[in-house]
Amino acid sequence: MKLVPTLSIERAGGAIRYRLDVPERDLGEPLQEEFRHPIDDVTTRALLTSAESLLRSPESSTFAQEAQARGQVLYRTLVPPRLREKLRTVTGPLLISTSLYGLPWELLHDEEEFWGLRYGLGKRLVLDRPLLAGATPRMRARPRALVIGSDPRGDLPFVRQEVEGICETLEPFADIVCVVDRLASFETVAAYLGEGFDLIHYCGHVVSGADTGPALLLADGRPLSAAVIEPNVAGRPLVFLNACASARERQGPPSGEWEATVSSVAYAFLFGGAVAVVGTLADVSDRHAATLAEAFYRRVLEPTPIGEALRAARAECRRNPESAGSPTWLSFVLYGNPGQTLLRSGAVVPLPLAADPPAALPAPAPVATPAAPVRAPAPAAAAAAPRRRVGTIAAIAAVIALAAAISIGLFRRTSFAPQTPIRIGVMEVHSRTPGVPSWMKELTRDGLITILGKFPPIQVFSRQMIDFLQKTKGLSEIEAAAQLHMNRMLSASIALDEKLVSLDLDIIDAATGLLIATEHVQGTPDKLMELENELAERTLRALGVTPTPEQLKEIVASRGNEMLDVYRLFTETLGEPTPAEEPKATPHAPEPPAPTPAPGDTSWLFAQTMAWAGEEEDGDEAAIRQLLTRYGAALQARNVDQIAALQEQMSDAQRQKLQTYFQIAPDLKVQISGVDVLRQGNEAAATFTRQDEFTDAKIGRKVHLEVTTTGMLRKDPSGDWKIVALRGPQ
Repeated sequence: MKLVPTLSIERAGGAIRYRLDVPERDLGEPLQEEFRHPIDDVTTRALLTSAESLLRSPESSTFAQEAQARGQVLYRTLVPPRLREKLRTVTGPLLISTSLYGLPWELLHDEEEFWGLRYGLGKRLVLDRPLLAGATPRMRARPRALVIGSDPRGDLPFVRQEVEGICETLEPFADIVCVVDRLASFETVAAYLGEGFDLIHYCGHVVSGADTGPALLLADGRPLSAAVIEPNVAGRPLVFLNACASARERQGPPSGEWEATVSSVAYAFLFGGAVAVVGTLADVSDRHAATLAEAFYRRVLEPTPIGEALRAARAECRRNPESAGSPTWLSFVLYGNPGQTLLRSGAVVPLPLAADPPAALPAPAPVATPAAPVRAPAPAAAAAAPRRRVGTIAAIAAVIALAAAISIGLFRRTSFAPQTPIRIGVMEVHSRTPGVPSWMKELTRDGLITILGKFPPIQVFSRQMIDFLQKTKGLSEIEAAAQLHMNRMLSASIALDEKLVSLDLDIIDAATGLLIATEHVQGTPDKLMELENELAERTLRALGVTPTPEQLKEIVASRGNEMLDVYRLFTETLGEPTPAEEPKATPHAPEPPAPTPAPGDTSWLFAQTMAWAGEEEDGDEAAIRQLLTRYGAALQARNVDQIAALQEQMSDAQRQKLQTYFQIAPDLKVQISGVDVLRQGNEAAATFTRQDEFTDAKIGRKVHLEVTTTGMLRKDPSGDWKIVALRGPQ
């Protein structure tokens, strides 16, 4: 079984008791060390109050520095020294199991990074009540998502925009039911909970009343309490609670009570059958929460483990100048196992065909009168609604606005519907001449994805989703584009000689296959980044998007030619791709059987501790994962000899490239995540994502690099697994 490292934290009479369980390292050990760290209640409350005041603070350009300072105080005060080094060896997901409310473990800063950015962090609160086993998850043809937006007090102006953004993000992957404004009534939401959804997103107030206890505040002003949520949740959903408080509440409850309120609602969903809930450590009520939620969903749907998806969403918001000064990116917490994955690899992912009819708008609703308010369709009626999204937010808002205008004799113009999204996919970049290095093709594809994704209304499919679909269903590029309902497919190629590099791009209508436009740029190889920026700008204009001079300046500043060597060195530390014809480099194992859809509860979320028959992890798979963990730690330690010891062999050329790369990355941090192992006998292929962050010693700029690759591994005669190559077949 693929078990997640767990840090157990409990209060023990004037002290905090810690125990770190790393299954792949500790299962065979006869002894377990426990850490008892003296700390009094007054100090604990002071730390908690300081952290909460930070997370409740207004947006500021100095937030990151202030957060780091307070996070280091928390870390030095709360974490015993002997435990610190053990925690530094843990990479990937980490589950914190505790009965302590309020302590913001995500905020702890270990002198190098916040825990919320170092680990894919999840929290399991230990409660004194019986736990019922969840139903066995089953899969339907497509996930279902329930998106709820509620603002009865009128003090959360971003709710509509957030709901629209979440729906647009989820739309290509799920059938969506959306209730917002007056449609998000108590009866409607309570009834929908019983219909069984795979994703539930709530944006609105979370309140706590003397009679109801913690609850979601719905559009009719009535609370949806934990007592209602728990018995009515059907299925095994992943729940996201953007828990907001009004301005008059922002001074808030005393220390620890905010998380107690939110976690009580979260645990109502968990006791009802939810597999995980994302909540908040403090009330958040700004546009940045929507940005983080959308970034989280994009990664969850790639698929990425939910803990890593939340970690990466935090990192993305911190890197974004618009959201870096907001406490939001440190305010979210995951209740549940961070190793769970949506759209589990190995299972067949059914997607709609291009021939499917487009989603239809609902028929015009009758104008409401004060005696007959506008209501969402009953759940039974929704089941018969057109596939994909049940209406658009713009259509719903128009009906509500018109009804309100007639009933009170007023009509106000409204315009919150966004531009129609342009869904595009950047396909694999091909070579038109021999000798084009793989890093050059990868850089071109990643560059187009990164730049185009910054310009609404463009929405860019992840390369992981495109490649996953092509691999699992054996589709051509145009077939994959059609099944993903892309508006435009981008197909690029590179030609290279000694003096010139040429980039060509075809923009294709994915529905018809017609060529819409072609773009061509050419220059010297050392200007590749500049050429990619120019190609992206031309592509934007061909798609009907005109970037401003300021936006173009930002692109050039972040993707200058001086970054070319950094990216090349990064990819070259992986070595050259292994030739496809080498039989030992591509072990093949029979695909596990896809789950059979069945009526009743459904779920598209799978824990790492769950496996199909015949797929349980054995000691070899645990050893492979431990090998990759040690590989990431050796990279971060910048120790070439340690890396060489993990490989069957290391060439002088690779050793030199590693040393050169380490020279420009003196503060290197490495994250290995998303490990998926396919093993046959003494050979294995392990696909994983490697993320490097450092300050470039040459240019003094923060750098974030990421690659998903396939490592080829082999067990030697002594029984140890070694890395044969770190690049998958060409």
